[in-house]
Amino acid sequence: MHGFLRVNYALRILAIAALCLGMMWSGAPGPASAGDTITWNISLWGGERDWTRPLHRWVEDMKEKTGGRWVITLHYGSVLSPSKENLDGIKAGLFEGCQFCGSYAPGKTPLTRVFELPFILPQDPEKMSEMMAALWEHPAILKEFRRWNAVPLFPAAITQYGLMGNKKIVKAEDFNGVRIRIPGEMARVLTQFGAVPAMLPVADLYEAMERGAVDMGTLPWPFSFGAFKIHEVSKYVTTNFSPGSNSCAFLANKDAWEALPEEYKAYHRQWYQKAPKIWGDEYKKGEVKWIPIYKERLEFVRMPDEERAKLLSKADEVHREWIKQMEARGLPGQEVYDYFIAKRKEICGF
Repeated sequence: MHGFLRVNYALRILAIAALCLGMMWSGAPGPASAGDTITWNISLWGGERDWTRPLHRWVEDMKEKTGGRWVITLHYGSVLSPSKENLDGIKAGLFEGCQFCGSYAPGKTPLTRVFELPFILPQDPEKMSEMMAALWEHPAILKEFRRWNAVPLFPAAITQYGLMGNKKIVKAEDFNGVRIRIPGEMARVLTQFGAVPAMLPVADLYEAMERGAVDMGTLPWPFSFGAFKIHEVSKYVTTNFSPGSNSCAFLANKDAWEALPEEYKAYHRQWYQKAPKIWGDEYKKGEVKWIPIYKERLEFVRMPDEERAKLLSKADEVHREWIKQMEARGLPGQEVYDYFIAKRKEICGF
């Protein structure tokens, strides 16, 4: 094991051990009063980026509004938990909040992954977050979260996915044989054109691209490619791929949430209601920052409309198959899908 990996692993173990020791002394959180000091730890992977930057403002605002009595610490770099295991950590009470992505552990929150179905989402990231907030109101989704002792923290949907890497994708047939990092539900369209999907955590994508193990990567456009330096190991970016997004957002430990004083919950709810606009504005800043940088290094490619239409034509089939899979597992896939489409019509008009 390389020295860096040994150090990183040791730090993660020490951090988790410290949190566990604290829990042993304190026990499960009970109701707190507004005079108590409350400490929250949030498990994040990667570094600070557009998706996480609003959390810093939330942390400061909660600290200010509570007179310094709600202290929230953001832990980057997966030091508290591997990205695939954040839900396990929330369930165990190892930390009070976390990022999660449904495709990182597909069996843990299967119904939330309706959000990942190909070409089901609007382009506007603010409306995407509004759709996520609406989805989270469905009882079956809340029940799914409760299995992990979790409740919604922020419906901060990430942006539509883009496509970057070392293969020039102009036609649908250009995906044939391409090894591509893409979430599972979206991948089902591309496999019909011969793509070879590989769903690896985003933190591992740079090395995989550098070694040539993966040809292309799909990530939230445009910020995530820059945050993880994927443009440094790429030649092309396809600008109008837009297959959808991942069911990624932020959750809180249910016991920790319920232990908060009511006034603290009220402060947070104000942020929750504004989350779609807050995150949407942050993503607009990312476009201004990152797109000029990409244009200096990469060839920008646009798929003709008729070629992209070939991809869209396969989406309905994937949607129907997802519903069948959910229903076969005894889950209300059709009900959740119909609800989500109805909310899209209400929020987006289509």
